[in-house]
Amino acid sequence: VVSRQQFEQDQAAVRTAVERGATLLHGEYDGDPTGPLFLAPAVLTDLPFDDAAVTEEIFGPVVAVLEVADYEAGLAAINDSRYGLTAGICTDSLALATDFAARAQAGVVKVNRPTAGLDLNVPFGGVKDSSTNTFREQGRSALDFFTWGKTVYTGA
Repeated sequence: VVSRQQFEQDQAAVRTAVERGATLLHGEYDGDPTGPLFLAPAVLTDLPFDDAAVTEEIFGPVVAVLEVADYEAGLAAINDSRYGLTAGICTDSLALATDFAARAQAGVVKVNRPTAGLDLNVPFGGVKDSSTNTFREQGRSALDFFTWGKTVYTGA
């Protein structure tokens, strides 16, 4: 984890979720606060959709796994979030992948790929309350970001 303060915040987020009834499938939240800044990835289940471990950005190795009835319910849950940095779908359906890419309210969409990790040569950034929305000046978008156009009329 990046800092002692973040380490303690991550532990507290997992501990609080468990105290509220979440199941900790993997991970820990009681590591030595004076030891190395290593926190085993935590996987939480049995959380309501409005739980803080689901709705807030933890910035640590913590994931909340939610069960949804079907594709539409999953997409609705994603779009109901106040955040929108990345979203992903695992599917063998090109129709669902295309629909997800079009309708998911996220700055980056991944299909059959991890949501972490981005190529720095393409524009990226979040929507809603995610990201600072300042990294869209990469790749071909840099032409628009770093230049301005001018309209010129001439007569013969």
